[in-house]
Amino acid sequence: MTGHDMTGHDMAGRDVTGCGTEGRDVSGGWERLDRRTVGTGLGWVIGPAIPATAVVALAGPSPRTVIPLLALLTVFAGIAVLVTLRYATTRFRVTDERVELRAGLLFRRHRSIPRDRVRAVDLTAGPAHRLFGLAVVRVDAGEQQAGLRLDAIAGPRAEHLRRLLLGGGTAAQRDNTLAGLRPRWIGFALLSSWTPLIGLAPFGAFFRVLDIFGVEPAEVGFLRDAWAAASTTSPALLVVAAVVTVTVIGLVGALALYVEVWWRFRLSRESDGAYRVRRGLLTTRSLSLEESRLRGVELAEPAPLRWGGGARLRALVAGMKPDDSEERTSAALLPPAPRVTALRVAAQVLGGPALEVPLRPHPRAALRRRLLRAVWPLVPAALALAGLGAWLSWVPGALWLLAPACALVTVPLAVGAYRSLGHGLAGPYLVTRYGAALRRTVALRRDGVIGWTFGTSPAQRRRGLMTLTAATAAGAYRVKDVGVGEGVVFAEEAVPGLLAPFLVSSVSPPAPPRS
Repeated sequence: MTGHDMTGHDMAGRDVTGCGTEGRDVSGGWERLDRRTVGTGLGWVIGPAIPATAVVALAGPSPRTVIPLLALLTVFAGIAVLVTLRYATTRFRVTDERVELRAGLLFRRHRSIPRDRVRAVDLTAGPAHRLFGLAVVRVDAGEQQAGLRLDAIAGPRAEHLRRLLLGGGTAAQRDNTLAGLRPRWIGFALLSSWTPLIGLAPFGAFFRVLDIFGVEPAEVGFLRDAWAAASTTSPALLVVAAVVTVTVIGLVGALALYVEVWWRFRLSRESDGAYRVRRGLLTTRSLSLEESRLRGVELAEPAPLRWGGGARLRALVAGMKPDDSEERTSAALLPPAPRVTALRVAAQVLGGPALEVPLRPHPRAALRRRLLRAVWPLVPAALALAGLGAWLSWVPGALWLLAPACALVTVPLAVGAYRSLGHGLAGPYLVTRYGAALRRTVALRRDGVIGWTFGTSPAQRRRGLMTLTAATAAGAYRVKDVGVGEGVVFAEEAVPGLLAPFLVSSVSPPAPPRS
């Protein structure tokens, strides 16, 4: 039998991590980053140089364009030098109790994390890192303590550290695949809410680069020709052509983004109980989530995705920073996928179909509140447009009709928002659902609730409604517009005893015995 020590060698001293002794500093147990990290710094120069040089070539070489190009390349060359200095000054080590990082040349920094505080280990490899066989290791210690980032070490060594820090040992582990990417799922990328912005992004970036180099759009040949052709085209046809162009670019960009982020996606459950997500085409990511950190799941259904029968599934993870978009993305258990698949995976993670239980309806007062919010802003808008039409002769008098016409959109959204409302209990989970344009269904572990917040606005108080918020280590989740009495009863039913010290009993205490 062969044993393994903490440095990734067997009893005979042979390396079992696949990275040899490259980048290893055996003095004091401290290790260097991999020396190939220096090569990735070249990407900071080559990457930006290509589009910048292309812009200069289109506009024509001149002191006005060449000088900013040289200045930009100088800046990125300095970044490459900083990458080299970081390699030379960074050391890390893993002991039985702690993970430590030392870095800095003029200002030294020493960061240390207790190993029992490690909550997740994220492995990321961009195109440059993959070219050199490297990976970036991000050690997450939860919301209360800053993590560590090792950029970068050899891929096999990174995988070895991941298993070691998560307490799974160094030996290979068997896993059970729960879900993998299907080719037909890529079609859900076309239902992204970000498609219009993706279509406009290339134009914004291009004109921004022209502005940086001081180049007027009229000085670029093909832009000048396009503007001349547009001046002879009818405005309606020009608008249609612009919308079609932006839409096509947006759809292609959404497809490309989906493939880049979710290519070779696989969700698996490892033998130690952790859930592991692997994904990415050019930039690969591997994230392990400890089962003990899971507090539930969230099923998100944006309107376009919902109309196509799709949904997104995300884990609710203790210690996750709510405002950290990178961590929220890391907690995704599925890409945009069929709703039935998301419900199946959620049932496997939760141990039962908690997201599919019938939910309790909310009072009709919640519907009236939403209808009022959908209609009343249209009244001052209609009056303002009518006044504008009476004041300015060139403004059509019927322009005020646009305001009531908006009710054809806002009223159905209000009704849909009310129909989405619901709450209930499903075994060890409490379930809440809300939202119209983005409907969210949350299944939250009842034993993970550490407190309740009862909130009422003036409009809610007039209708006998309240918003109930469950506070957990994975964030706060709301039951919106529930009846006041029903909300209090539900909170006590979901987590018995938590509200007991704050509730006033309707039964009078027994009178003290007479002396």
